[in-house]
Amino acid sequence: MFGQKNNSLLKKQGKGAMKFLPIFAVAAVLCAAPVMAQQNADIDAVKKRAELNSAKADLEEARKKRDMAVAARWKDRETANQERELFNEKYQESKEKVDALMSERARLFEDVRVAREDLAQVKLQAEKARAEFLSLAAGPERLETLAKFQEQGVPFKMAERVEVQNKVKKEMGLYKDDPLRIAKSVIDAARAEMEFTRESKVEKAELVFGSSVAQGDRMRLGGLFALQMANVSDINGLHPSALMLPVAGEKKRSFTWQENLTPETKTEVAKVFANINDSAYVMVPVDVLLSTELSSELANHTETTWKDDARQFFKDGGILMYPIAALLVLGLLIFVWKFIWIFVVSFGGLSARRALKALEKGDVERARTQSAKAHGKVGKVLRTVLGKNYPGRASAEKALEELFSAEVPKIESGLTWISVFASTAPLMGLLGTVMGMIELFDVITMHGTSDPKLLAGGISVALVTTEAGLLVAIPLQLLHTFLINRADALRCRMEKAGLAVLNALWIKEK
Repeated sequence: MFGQKNNSLLKKQGKGAMKFLPIFAVAAVLCAAPVMAQQNADIDAVKKRAELNSAKADLEEARKKRDMAVAARWKDRETANQERELFNEKYQESKEKVDALMSERARLFEDVRVAREDLAQVKLQAEKARAEFLSLAAGPERLETLAKFQEQGVPFKMAERVEVQNKVKKEMGLYKDDPLRIAKSVIDAARAEMEFTRESKVEKAELVFGSSVAQGDRMRLGGLFALQMANVSDINGLHPSALMLPVAGEKKRSFTWQENLTPETKTEVAKVFANINDSAYVMVPVDVLLSTELSSELANHTETTWKDDARQFFKDGGILMYPIAALLVLGLLIFVWKFIWIFVVSFGGLSARRALKALEKGDVERARTQSAKAHGKVGKVLRTVLGKNYPGRASAEKALEELFSAEVPKIESGLTWISVFASTAPLMGLLGTVMGMIELFDVITMHGTSDPKLLAGGISVALVTTEAGLLVAIPLQLLHTFLINRADALRCRMEKAGLAVLNALWIKEK
């Protein structure tokens, strides 16, 4: 710009300046040097500015690239963070699933353990049940009862009956693991034996009478009784006969043929065999009591009275029955005495009732007259207040308190003893029971527990004293309660009479 201004100035001066050309030339040269230097400097500055602007543009480009790189890096970091968060979430979910699976695994292991324990318990119970089931299998001892019937009864059909039992014994050895089959076999054997004992049969056989043998008929009634009769007859027209009866002098199940029968019995036997096919029923001359132990029990049975039963009861109780009976007697005596005494002192007579009625009407003088004739505790209360002239109600009340403090203990005396006796009787009975149980254990130690009758008898005797104690305590307690109620009623009547006198006297004075 400066150069352009100088050129325009030179043109304006044109011609005038020509004469000063040399001077101006020199001056121009001298002035152009700084201008040129300035222009060069400006050009350098412009270049530098251009370079600086280029550098700034490059820097700005670099900054943009950097910002883009930073933005890309932040975006990548954000993406990475998101991926990391997503990974953490998936990891947490996977961890929770693993923990749940581990918990489920632990639970399954526990269930398996419990199931194994339950299975072991079930196996143990199954083994126990199997052992109990196998223990139900009947042993040979189950057939002992049936064998006793064979030994004790008439020896008929012994081969068949023994064969049935031997078959059952064989099955007991072969089928130990099948108790039901063994039980069925035992039941079948018992049923066969029962049918045999109920069976009545008549058959032809060779009969032995003494040393002779004869053809005849034989009747079997179950497995216990039988009778037989020969077809031939003697000179009296009687057939030789025999009955299966117990041996003379024995009460057990031991039987033999008895031939020494009376003519009447032989006649009855002949009627039996004659009517066996024609009649619906026949009378067989057999006494069933002779074949059992019931006959001896019936023969020895005696009737007893209540006195005998009481005497036996007192004897079974032992020595403690005496003090228990003494408690009963003493309690009854005290009850009778107190009952009579309370009844007598409770009766105040007609005068006491009249005195109370006069007090209700306010006639004190008539009440005093009647109270002097009254009897009993009520009359005594009336006389205590009406018989003296007290200065005030307080004095009369003190007199009544003295009277009650002296009379109430008399009314209640003796009642406590009845309660004591009622409480002591069952304790003494319990003491007798304990003593009896000790004796019973001594008997068990000596003889064992093989005899249930011995144990039951000892226990029943031991409990006799407890029963006696309760029989004494219950009525005594009831009698004690009855006397207590009577004594309370008397005391209430006395209190009522005293209050009636006090109120009548001092209300009238007011």
